[in-house]
Amino acid sequence: MPIKRPVTIKAAKRSPAAAARRESFCARMGGAKKKLTGTKKARDPGSRINRSLAAWDCDIPTLLKPKHVAKGVRMNPVPASSRAGMSRAARNEIEAAADLYERFSGHDAVELGRVSVNPMPRVGVAIGEVDGILYSTVRDGVLEKYIHKFHKADRPLFVVAPDGKTLFLLGGNYTFTERGIVDRSDK
Repeated sequence: MPIKRPVTIKAAKRSPAAAARRESFCARMGGAKKKLTGTKKARDPGSRINRSLAAWDCDIPTLLKPKHVAKGVRMNPVPASSRAGMSRAARNEIEAAADLYERFSGHDAVELGRVSVNPMPRVGVAIGEVDGILYSTVRDGVLEKYIHKFHKADRPLFVVAPDGKTLFLLGGNYTFTERGIVDRSDK
């Protein structure tokens, strides 16, 4: 039996059956969080239970009975004030990234947090060309493994930071689309 995707508020408004499924899930998991989760995990927005409740929009009371609204969850997807002061260009990049993710994965993008990325080092160790990449991802609700072998003319350079802790793919002639990694020489 395939695993069904979470039902968001948007999906629940379109279907009474989906709304009932969402309400049932939120009631069960909200109760489980209250009874079985310690204080530290209950407050952690990255914990599995809080990510699940957020994916189902259980922290948003629309369409739910008050007793089924999860307590203390503030992660779905981002409080409106978190983007205050962000430039329009940055918001456009986030929207473009979410659109690419949704087209590739087949499900809604949810912001899980922010990551600090160290600036590109001025010096790197060129290890060699990347022949291919193997990665796993959830696509249309199914965990899938992908192997992409680059054409010789399209291979990026594999570079490591001098401290050996950061990896980079530089150059190459490829793009990432809803089909995954695509060599430009294929077009």
